[in-house]
Amino acid sequence: MTAECDPDDVLKMLREEGILELADDCGVEVDLFEAGLDSMAVMQLIVIIEERYGVALGVADASREALGTPLNMAATINSKR
Repeated sequence: MTAECDPDDVLKMLREEGILELADDCGVEVDLFEAGLDSMAVMQLIVIIEERYGVALGVADASREALGTPLNMAATINSKR
C-alpha cells in the first residue's frame, strides 16, 4: 500500500515543479491562491498530481477547497487513493 501523502511533501512538490514561488518559511496552511495559483496553474497541478501520486482528479477537485492549501491538497490526494 502506498504511504499517505503528507502536506510537507505537497510543499516540496510545489517547489520542485516551479508552479509557485513560495517563501521558505511558508507552512502547510498557506493560501496557494493568494500566493499566485491561478486556473492555468491548477490545470498543470492536476496533471502533476495525477502523474506523481497516481490519482485521478476530477473537475470538482479543481477548487479552492480541494487545492487551496498544501494541507487540503494532501487530504484531497489521500481521499482519491
